[in-house]
Amino acid sequence: MGWMLVAIGILSTFAAASGSVEGMIYTPVPLLGQMRGWLEVAPRAFLLSALLCFWVDHPGRKGMSWVLGAVFFVVIALPLMGLLVGR
Repeated sequence: MGWMLVAIGILSTFAAASGSVEGMIYTPVPLLGQMRGWLEVAPRAFLLSALLCFWVDHPGRKGMSWVLGAVFFVVIALPLMGLLVGR
């Protein structure tokens, strides 16, 4: 699952984003500079896939569902709070 996430989500994006195959071809950014971004993105993708595989393989662990639900709520709430706060 992690390799599919990396292949489809990172390397084969629809835009010529930095680090994607099209970005390597069409942007003037050096190849080594684009690959440096993979150090952040690829481990995050593999960690997400490992966490989700563990969650699916162990459905009886209710604590995991609560933790993932709380993390989801925080991830959604923080940008919304940032939009609601005035300058």
